[in-house]
Amino acid sequence: MARPRKPYNPNTAYGRRKLREAHAERMAKMPESDRKEIENNATGCFVLFLIIGGLIIYLLFGSEGLLRWLGGKRPY
Repeated sequence: MARPRKPYNPNTAYGRRKLREAHAERMAKMPESDRKEIENNATGCFVLFLIIGGLIIYLLFGSEGLLRWLGGKRPY
């Protein structure tokens, strides 16, 4: 009986490449509706983090700090 393959080491360039290729292959085999669902979830999380980050910046530095943060400058 064959043993299952040992997982690739994600701390090496070769392991990262193999894991990236495996992920791309899994995504390519996935139906379009499932891929869209994953992309929508990722987009929703990104927007949520931006809103939470903006709220924290606003509470810490006020509206001027928020505007500076949105403008790409450091708020402090």
